[in-house]
Amino acid sequence: MNVRKFLLQSGIKIDKFLASTKLFRSSGGKSNIVFFPGCSLSGYNPDYVFKVRDYLKCGILTGCCAKPLKLMGETKTFQSRIEGIKSELDKINAETVITACQNCYKILKEYDKKRNILSLWPLMLEKGLPDELRGKFNFLEASVQDSCSSTPEIITSIREILKYLGVNVREFPGKQKKCCGGIQAIVTGNSDEYKRKRAEKSPCNVIISYCASCRSAMSIDGTHKSIHILDLIFGDGEISMTNSDIVNRFLLARRLNKGE
Repeated sequence: MNVRKFLLQSGIKIDKFLASTKLFRSSGGKSNIVFFPGCSLSGYNPDYVFKVRDYLKCGILTGCCAKPLKLMGETKTFQSRIEGIKSELDKINAETVITACQNCYKILKEYDKKRNILSLWPLMLEKGLPDELRGKFNFLEASVQDSCSSTPEIITSIREILKYLGVNVREFPGKQKKCCGGIQAIVTGNSDEYKRKRAEKSPCNVIISYCASCRSAMSIDGTHKSIHILDLIFGDGEISMTNSDIVNRFLLARRLNKGE
């Protein structure tokens, strides 16, 4: 194993351990419908987690689906983390879990058969967006980075949401969904060049992602404005990350523990 890969995977193991502790895993109280934002959105903008909660009128459980551990072959640890999430969901009486992360969606769908697992994006389209957002970004031309874990339903929903917002979408050439480089980073320890090449294929200066990890990856070349779709729905269309990922996740858990 090369040094870079060893250091990266060691860092991931530490991060996923912390994600299973009270420092980063918390809930907003009991609720039969729960929003599970996942690590990346929690680390990008904690305020968006609360705004989604208020929009859906549901509870929150923060935490990590631990997919990186699964990719690294840490099967026992991965299973332990999943059982921990399921136990927390049991404690707060969750029957339906809504995910913002496509990896969380697929992992929970596979490993938690007793609950109804939904993706935020089709649900948001079904529920409807505020009238004031209709056509708000009709000046914006952007391409969409689709998470490699996205389902056809999620991909279609994202396009419909962007159409409602007025965004003129120009697609990446070739396959509609392609890894941003995150998996390459976990497996090989080096994905910067992969991320850069993916971003360079965008026909637009603006790249919209609905996975916060993809958003980070598409900003790597420094020439593209890489935003999250929630920056359009709950923000002003600008990048909204102000603290580091780990600080934001800690602050989110603390706010929930204080009863916000």
